Amino acid sequence: MAMQTLNAAMASKVQVELSSSLLIQLLNSGLLHCSDCKCLNADAKKVLWQALLTSTANTELTNEGKLCA
Repeated sequence: MAMQTLNAAMASKVQVELSSSLLIQLLNSGLLHCSDCKCLNADAKKVLWQALLTSTANTELTNEGKLCA
């Protein structure tokens, strides 16, 4: 019974508000993928795009340093 409740909760969608800095941290850590997100308005889309750009830039800088080492 508890497992059915857990599975139902995992299948449902929720709407939450995150700070842009937390969003960037989650993207950088790999705990959240951009395909997991859906923008509900234009402002959210701007913040998500900026977070993705920042995350990508940070990843490229980190990987570049590893390649040169």
